[in-house]
Amino acid sequence: MVVIEPELISQVPHDDSAFTQGLEIHDGKFYESTGLYGESSIRIVNISTGQIETQYNLSDEYFAEGLTIWNNSIIQLTWKENIAFIYDPDSLQQIGSFSYQGEGWGICNSDETGLWLSDGSGHLKNSNNSTISFSNSLQVLLGGGPSEHWNELECIDNNEYILANKWFDDSIYLIQTSNGYVCQRVDFSSIREQFESESSGVLNGIAQDPETGNYWITGKNWSNYYEVKIDFSNLSVNCQNNSSITPSYDCTDCEEGGQFGAFDLSIVLISIPLLWLIYTSISKRQTEKPPVIRKDEREGGEHV
Repeated sequence: MVVIEPELISQVPHDDSAFTQGLEIHDGKFYESTGLYGESSIRIVNISTGQIETQYNLSDEYFAEGLTIWNNSIIQLTWKENIAFIYDPDSLQQIGSFSYQGEGWGICNSDETGLWLSDGSGHLKNSNNSTISFSNSLQVLLGGGPSEHWNELECIDNNEYILANKWFDDSIYLIQTSNGYVCQRVDFSSIREQFESESSGVLNGIAQDPETGNYWITGKNWSNYYEVKIDFSNLSVNCQNNSSITPSYDCTDCEEGGQFGAFDLSIVLISIPLLWLIYTSISKRQTEKPPVIRKDEREGGEHV
């Protein structure tokens, strides 16, 4: 898989108390969702100074997650509350809501392929723009195999790809929507190592600037927003050899945990504590911070 080093263009101060869950650019401003129970918000931020211009705080019962621009409004997910809020983009007044099954992690909107939602699993759920019913699912294939913990999403302007980050990962990945295959990886470990500290949390904010075509990234409790130029080169060549991969679009079972083959008792007994460990790890995601993953460690641990 092709690995890309982003070109750093500029940086803007970021509120390092913000537990960032999603980032968008609309009308020349940052729209940012922040999480944690009792601290969740949606805010409009000046893209030149990093100053918060408008902020709406959610009730303590909600843990806010990703957000996207949709039909001239803002959609903001919640983690476990099964509800998404819709806001007026100027005032941040709540003007609607809709429900969905499962957890909400990240969301993005494509003009042609509709809304895409991540729930921390190995699938991205898809809905058209009229009914908002996430009835389809696309399995993400990293290195030809399944991969989980897909998080913040950004539908990029050619509608054929989605940018996504993985929880506890200093990279973002380019996913082909026709087959779910990850074509390229953008490595932000050097930027994080140079400008962020051990107190910085997970990379968790991706937004494309429609004016320049550049991308802005940030993370939970990061000190800056970073404007970067990413050269996604030779996409047709890098992805065409994966055209034979058949995507999984049937979402009948995805919200119930999927289908399982026949397991013998010994495998089940081994799997139970492992699944419990994974569950408890994900349950703590609102407070845990990853270590800084340095470039040499990333390269040594690459499996794709």
